[in-house]
Amino acid sequence: MIRNAPLHLRCRQFHSLRVVDLNPVYQDAKKELIQTLWQIVDTANSQELGDLIKSICESYDELQKCEVDSLRLESAVEQGKQRYKQISDTFPPLNLENWDQYARDRAPSLRDYIHGVEEVAKPPQITEQDRLLRALPYIWQDPLCMLPDDEGTEEGVQIEGGRLELICPITCRPFQQPMVSKKCGHVFDKEGITNYFDGHSSRDCPQGACVQKLALRDFVPDDIMKLRCLIQGKRTQNEDETPLDVL
Repeated sequence: MIRNAPLHLRCRQFHSLRVVDLNPVYQDAKKELIQTLWQIVDTANSQELGDLIKSICESYDELQKCEVDSLRLESAVEQGKQRYKQISDTFPPLNLENWDQYARDRAPSLRDYIHGVEEVAKPPQITEQDRLLRALPYIWQDPLCMLPDDEGTEEGVQIEGGRLELICPITCRPFQQPMVSKKCGHVFDKEGITNYFDGHSSRDCPQGACVQKLALRDFVPDDIMKLRCLIQGKRTQNEDETPLDVL
């Protein structure tokens, strides 16, 4: 009985063999987590908010592990196919003359080469959704904290141990609709930056010492700053509601 035979040259199924792309599923799951996050930050009371945010962080951690496992499997299948084809090409095609030989001596198996591949895969692409979900545990601990970037160093020109202010540099009021520049990363409130560009197609960044030339179209909503403001608001509300006898 022949269990394995060399790859046939006309075996189209081999070339079309692919791992199911689950990336859309993972991205949809992240969207659901973020929608849930906005909902609980907006509606949950401060006493139960911590447990709910912890649950979202744990769910995201599990989702990241699944995403990495999928990429590892995809890499293993692609590398395994390449190695299997290289080895299989060195074997003579199956025919009546060598039938008994292949029945005695096992030919290479694709399964062996897939399972034999070292688990090396490219890291998942970091999306804006990932950045928000990765920032969540830090912001929950301290809404004014500096965030580590994707490489583990402090982001931008921020000084380690520093703290942010949730105040728009233009309006000098707390952020209501924070907008971030895609070019320089500085954040302003939508009202302030809209007024700043009124009658101008482009202007220098209003942040001091920044020489970037900007246009209003360069700004997009800043969900991370929005999350900071909402959580800080919850914390302030909790402090205001604390009974005097507890203090």
